[in-house]
This record gives sequence, structure tokens and C-alpha cells, in this order.
Amino acid sequence: MKTDLFVFVIAEGLLVLLFGVAVVADIFYRWKDKVSPASIEITRSEKSINALYVNFGIATVVFTLIVQTCKVLEGNQVLFIVLNYVLLTYMFFFSSWFRNQLFFKMLNRIRKD
Repeated sequence: MKTDLFVFVIAEGLLVLLFGVAVVADIFYRWKDKVSPASIEITRSEKSINALYVNFGIATVVFTLIVQTCKVLEGNQVLFIVLNYVLLTYMFFFSSWFRNQLFFKMLNRIRKD
């Protein structure tokens, strides 16, 4: 029971921390883009989009299972599942920093190894 709570607190803490960093970085990059007159548009390939969807699905399943196995959260599980889904959706689909600086760089590194 204590192990479930420990894993939950660590996983949620890391997710919230990563979400906070992504939000701050996105705000900084948007401010930087407004100052700079240059702009760029990136088109992702089908392979990259599929990798994004698959990893988003895996992440939502992992965080849902962590919440469901924590017995201390009974009665509040739906709240945490929805919160995790919102945070992951923002990071995977709306945060350019998370996708470009973290996710795709990590994915390319994994593919090279």
C-alpha cells in the first residue's frame, strides 16, 4: 500500500514537473517568436505522427494504471486520470518544446541505438 502511494507520488510529481517546464518553455518560445520577424512551419511525416500517437497512448495507459493500482486514491481516481490525460494531451499535441526538444530527440536517439 505504501509502495503504491510512493510510485503514484513520484510519477505524478515527474509528470507535473515536466508539464510545468513545457508550459514555461512554450511561453518563452512564443514570446521569442513575437520578437523575431522570422517564422517557420514544420510538417511532420506520417511516421513521426504515428510515433506521437502510439507514445501518447502508451503514456496515458501507464499513468491510468498507476492511478488505478493506488488503493489510497479510491474515490478520487477519475479526477487524477482526467488530470493526467489533460497534461499528457497538452504536452504531446500542443507543446512544441516537448515534442521538438524532448520527445523527437529522444525517439531519434532510441532509433539510432
